[in-house]
Amino acid sequence: MSSKCSLQRLPRAGVDRIDSDFIARSLLRMVVADPLRTETIVVLLDHERRGIGVLVVTGTVPFDSIFDVVDVVTDLDLDELGSVVLASVRLPVAGVADLDERDVDRWLECSSMLEGAGIELLEWFVIGRRIHCPRDLVGEAPRW
Repeated sequence: MSSKCSLQRLPRAGVDRIDSDFIARSLLRMVVADPLRTETIVVLLDHERRGIGVLVVTGTVPFDSIFDVVDVVTDLDLDELGSVVLASVRLPVAGVADLDERDVDRWLECSSMLEGAGIELLEWFVIGRRIHCPRDLVGEAPRW
């Protein structure tokens, strides 16, 4: 997520839908810290998939801290909250893959936790040397 300069118009909160991988990534480019730091970003969407807020949690290490962030989201008292997009920034470390072998289980557990609260997990991006979606490893179709 290198450059923050873009001609792409960002979705307007409460107005424009965030209904594609492209739009979500464009928004995340503007939110992710530069230079990169370990953090988890949650894009909060209403039932029409329009943005209602962004939550940024810094220092989300170890990788299982994604569950703590999801716990915070499920505890939010927002009737209009219908879905979320998660993004975990993992600083590149020599010899360590961006994706962890347990990210498949993390995807499934986060999806289940959110579903139990009536919230849909649209996507989870893992940002390191590249951007990955653990959903792809499960073989699940995009939820857009």
